Amino acid sequence: MTTDISTTGSPTSDSTTDTPTTDTPTTDVSATTDTPTTDPSSTSTADPVCGDSVVDDGEECDDGNADDTDACTSTCKNPTCGDGFILAGGEECDDGAGNADDQACTSMCKTAICGDSLVGPGEACDDGNQVDDDDCSNTCASAACGDGIKQAPEECDDGNMDDTDACLSTCLAAKCGDMAVQAGTEDCDDGNMVDTDMCTSTCKNAVCGDTFVQMGVEDCDDGNMVDTDKCTAMCKTAKCGDAVVQMGVDECDDGNMVETDACLKTCKNAKCGDGLVQMGVDECDDANMVNTDACLNTCKKAKCGDMVVQMGVEDCDDGNMVDNDGCSNTCKSLKKTFTGMFNTGQDAEALCPAWNTFRTTLTGPYTKITMNGSNDMVGKVCMGAAADTICQNLKNGLVSNTVCGGDTWRIGNCGNGVEITTTAGICQCNVGHTVRPCIQPNNPNWGGMNSATCNGPSQTMNVTCE
Repeated sequence: MTTDISTTGSPTSDSTTDTPTTDTPTTDVSATTDTPTTDPSSTSTADPVCGDSVVDDGEECDDGNADDTDACTSTCKNPTCGDGFILAGGEECDDGAGNADDQACTSMCKTAICGDSLVGPGEACDDGNQVDDDDCSNTCASAACGDGIKQAPEECDDGNMDDTDACLSTCLAAKCGDMAVQAGTEDCDDGNMVDTDMCTSTCKNAVCGDTFVQMGVEDCDDGNMVDTDKCTAMCKTAKCGDAVVQMGVDECDDGNMVETDACLKTCKNAKCGDGLVQMGVDECDDANMVNTDACLNTCKKAKCGDMVVQMGVEDCDDGNMVDNDGCSNTCKSLKKTFTGMFNTGQDAEALCPAWNTFRTTLTGPYTKITMNGSNDMVGKVCMGAAADTICQNLKNGLVSNTVCGGDTWRIGNCGNGVEITTTAGICQCNVGHTVRPCIQPNNPNWGGMNSATCNGPSQTMNVTCE
């Protein structure tokens, strides 16, 4: 195609073809072969071509190259985030897929990273900060118990599910009462603050001596191992029979209920007088201090020769085996006594049988004879061999006069019976000491002690041979 130099518009195209000719253009300086004219009146019939470095209608730009990373894309569009082309120096990425913020490339054409405040793929959250203890960690993971990061309201987070260390799987600090046994610190953990079950409120196994009384197991717990106070070292209430001597309470404790050994079932030391016969020690024990019954105060059985007169059994007990002294070897006393109450103006016939019986029992030998009574408690006394002579003569009714103790003891017959006197004569009314109960009926002259001997004053009179 040739160019008309007389025209002022754009060159026209050959009507038979859309392609310009290859003829060499003229040297008319008013026209070129590369640049269209600017004549506004001229029109072009050629379609716009992207890449021809001419910004045609419908193009945003045309830099004449196919580089999609510069300021004009190969589609003659200004580069934008989301066009699928990565603008050099301006975009990190461009996936052309809508650039949602949850994809690998964000809507800002930046590569999604933790901390960009956008939740990208593989992220549970992204709060755009480097604070690790808030709801979103520095790794863009949602805060959770067990992630090894302590976030509010967690007390701790050790990153494991072990309930026996200092931090529980619930991210609460281990403590007594949480029902998890902390290794090396707690013996047990039953989740309660009851001190009377198997696990105390300090998370220690209940044991005797921890001051807590374990129900159904312990009677008491005083926190010590003293075995002699009210609570034993076995946490049992001290009691008689537990084989432990409780100070100030027990005298002994042999752990049995035997009453015949050295320790009674009352935990008192066995002793004479406790009413219990201690085997090998006591012969008897009547629990009294009466020394004249069948059991002596030494807890020995009363017997002839123990020097104690057993009432109702022995007459005497001189502790020897001499049979001819005042007490025989059978503890029968040779001592014999006549006692009678005599009344003024009355005869003594009622006392005559007793007088005669007394006389017949005088076996002897005797070493003492006494006449006394209520009117003279001392009376007359004769000691020694003469006393036996007088007693034997009285027994036999032998008329005799025996001097002893400064008196003459006379025996003879008066009335119907035998008389003994220390006065001047038998059957006389002399004042002195005379006994003659059998004088005769209706005769009040029965004698006296240091008083009138005929119709004397009322009195008791005694005669004793021993």
